[in-house]
Amino acid sequence: MSYTGGRVLFPVRLAKKISLHIAGVINTVLYRIACKSFGRGSRIQGSIFVAEPRVVEFGENCFISQGLIASSEIAGKTLKIGNGVQINSDVKLDHTGGLTIGDKTLISEQVIIYSHDHGLNPRSKPIPIQKIIGREVWIGARAIVMPGCKEIGDRAIIGAGALVTRDVPAGSIVAGNPAKVIRMVED
Repeated sequence: MSYTGGRVLFPVRLAKKISLHIAGVINTVLYRIACKSFGRGSRIQGSIFVAEPRVVEFGENCFISQGLIASSEIAGKTLKIGNGVQINSDVKLDHTGGLTIGDKTLISEQVIIYSHDHGLNPRSKPIPIQKIIGREVWIGARAIVMPGCKEIGDRAIIGAGALVTRDVPAGSIVAGNPAKVIRMVED
């Protein structure tokens, strides 16, 4: 069975899906062993890179998609991921200042989260900034959370493509560049 117009053949897509699944199973087992903790029911889809797994804690029932890169410029700084967290593809997590992600938070594709700064000299020592992301937060695709944002409150929503430069109040919806509160989440 083939398709015209340059479409990928069905067997090629199936092989890619199978290889992604196998990589996910292998990575789940490896990170379960290497991480400080890796909760029951948590799983990894495809390949990810965690620079210092011994300081990383995954809660229970987390789903981590392919392409995650978690790293720190200072050894030993922790990354704590709560229960039921979903991190989608190609997310970059900097935990140089320490990063905590609350339960049931969803981080969409290609999000970047920074927890350090260099001031005005990119070659200077990193200045760690602890960052806390609350419970049930939704960070939209391609959002960037800058070091100036130290906390994102519970149930906040970050719009796709937002540039978050300061703290986000609990229950607020922020969007834009720089991100501003556009309204509150309705109960």
